[in-house]
Amino acid sequence: MPTVTIKNFGKFYIKGRKTLLDFLVDKNIPINASCGGRGRCGLCRVRIQKPPPPNDIEALLISEKLLKNDYRLACQKQTSEDIELFMPKVKAKKTAKKEGFGLALDLGTTTIKAGLVDLKSGKIKDKTTVFNPQNSLGGDVMTRISAAVEGKYKQLRESLLFGIEIAKEKIGIAKPIFTTVVGNPVMLSFYLNKPVSGLSRYPFRSAIKESTFLKNPTRYVFPIIGGFVGGDTIGGILASNKYQREGIFLYIDLGTNGEIAVIKKDKIVALSAAAGPAFEGVGISSGSLAVAGAIDRITYNKGFRFRTINNKKPIGICASGLIDLLALLLNLGWLQEDGRLIKKIEIDGFGINQDDIRKLQLAIGAIHTGIEVLLAKLGVKPSEIKEAILTGEFGSSLNLESLTKTGLLPNGIKQLRFEPDLPLQGAIMVLLGNDALERVEKIKKLSEHLELALEPDFQKKFVSNLKLTSWS
Repeated sequence: MPTVTIKNFGKFYIKGRKTLLDFLVDKNIPINASCGGRGRCGLCRVRIQKPPPPNDIEALLISEKLLKNDYRLACQKQTSEDIELFMPKVKAKKTAKKEGFGLALDLGTTTIKAGLVDLKSGKIKDKTTVFNPQNSLGGDVMTRISAAVEGKYKQLRESLLFGIEIAKEKIGIAKPIFTTVVGNPVMLSFYLNKPVSGLSRYPFRSAIKESTFLKNPTRYVFPIIGGFVGGDTIGGILASNKYQREGIFLYIDLGTNGEIAVIKKDKIVALSAAAGPAFEGVGISSGSLAVAGAIDRITYNKGFRFRTINNKKPIGICASGLIDLLALLLNLGWLQEDGRLIKKIEIDGFGINQDDIRKLQLAIGAIHTGIEVLLAKLGVKPSEIKEAILTGEFGSSLNLESLTKTGLLPNGIKQLRFEPDLPLQGAIMVLLGNDALERVEKIKKLSEHLELALEPDFQKKFVSNLKLTSWS
């Protein structure tokens, strides 16, 4: 009987023929596979002891540098023969009994974020980010909704709950006395064990809308605004504290759903744009989350220069680095506005190819169109925006020139600010009490949801906005 031996996890006997990816998913061993194991994303990379030569798909989707270091795709490996591989194990903190600690959760499509809070002192003791194990069943919410409708709802929900347990183990808390939860409507539906079928087709109605209190253990789940705009947007707007101030503000969560809101005093209009997971590094050949080692800033001076987060050895390029790179390529004439790449690009062994460009174009075009529609709805010009607030897994470096050069943001914005964890901060604010719960409900009441795909000439605008060019 064939075996799979995984350093840090143990040795397992295999019954029946299956892919290594299917085996890892069955064993609840975290692995990213945004295409659901179809051999399209190249993210289920594992390091195998004495691997066979790469097949055509692996040669296409894995960089030469990683292939030489024995990385292969789990979806391409059968378990009919003995396999030995290396996978990092989550380093758990001691989960000694903690009194008076609360937990804040941000359930994202790609990642799950957690914050540990001392409720007595009000201090944030720790934060952590882990991959959402649902990535092995699809990289976007529509793929997961389809899988749920087709009979995999239980597996998807268990994967999400398992991911939460990983986050709790990593942050060092077994039984928080109170938990607050934000997330997009799909993740919140899985969390609450509510159906997601209403979000599979127009008019995209979630089974949840209002906030929810749960007992045993005590939890509070944020309400949603509508469609695919969820409690994470409410949490982010709460933490930004812009809805009570004079002026016009633009709020963007650059995640898979791409939630966007234009905020005026006592008025919020919001929508979601299907950006896909490119801004989180998923599906990009050299992409990375904004973690230590990710290339987050790129410049050019007789060759490419780069900086990594925490000055660690480079592991890939996160979104801010990718946007810098696109802007540089446009300036150098190596990338055309229609997205055609005319020169092979590589930075310290990490490249960007034509397929990567197309995915980034789609993401940028979706955000561009969403902003354009919201500004038109309120009769606002970009020059009237007092501040743009970005959140998500973008990176620690923001370059306004790169953001406008590629068309992600319009020209004329007066001020730009990046806060990576605003939804989680909103969940923490509710943990700490005061009037945060009342403010959550006020934000929900002030918010109007738009369905982007139903806006007049949406498709025409979106296609036009795929051009990598500045706009006003």
